[in-house]
Amino acid sequence: MTDEDRKKSDEPIPEREKAIQQHAPTQLRAAAKSEEHEANATGEAVPAPDPLERALKEAAENRDRWMRAVADLENYKKRSAQEKSRLVKYRNEELLRDLLVITDNLERALSHCNASEKCDPLGEGVAMTLKMFRDILKKHGVTEIQALGETFNPHLHEAIARVPCSENGKPNQVVQELEKGFMYEDRLLRPTKVVVSTEAEN
Repeated sequence: MTDEDRKKSDEPIPEREKAIQQHAPTQLRAAAKSEEHEANATGEAVPAPDPLERALKEAAENRDRWMRAVADLENYKKRSAQEKSRLVKYRNEELLRDLLVITDNLERALSHCNASEKCDPLGEGVAMTLKMFRDILKKHGVTEIQALGETFNPHLHEAIARVPCSENGKPNQVVQELEKGFMYEDRLLRPTKVVVSTEAEN
């Protein structure tokens, strides 16, 4: 036994207990750190996250979901507005298509009057009525498709017949209009019925 041990053993019991109590918290903290280090090194489960950190994480997730929901709602509103605008824009499409039949009949009547010398007054009335119809159609966004002499376009023209190309003509060209075609704004209201040229046979 050393002199120091002998000295400690000679100390009163209360003094020794007091010294142990003073050093105990430091020793416990050191032991806790040592256990935590060993747990991380061995891959054991770490303590649960702090409640504040968990709450902040949940708040961030909720905010992300809210922003996504807002974006979805805005996209839905835009699609609905576009669909409504389209329906309003083309609401008269069927009516205007039916009116084209009237213009067809007026053009036939005018053509017949022009071929006869006995219906000049009637021809003038038909011509005036036809002009009124055309003005009304134009006012509502209906325009005539220019097809004669143009290259055949399947998106605008409907080929009713094909004829051999003339000497000065080009193949796949509209050489005759059988029924006028029309556009309604940027949509095809009715294709032009046409006769198309083909390669001349040798």
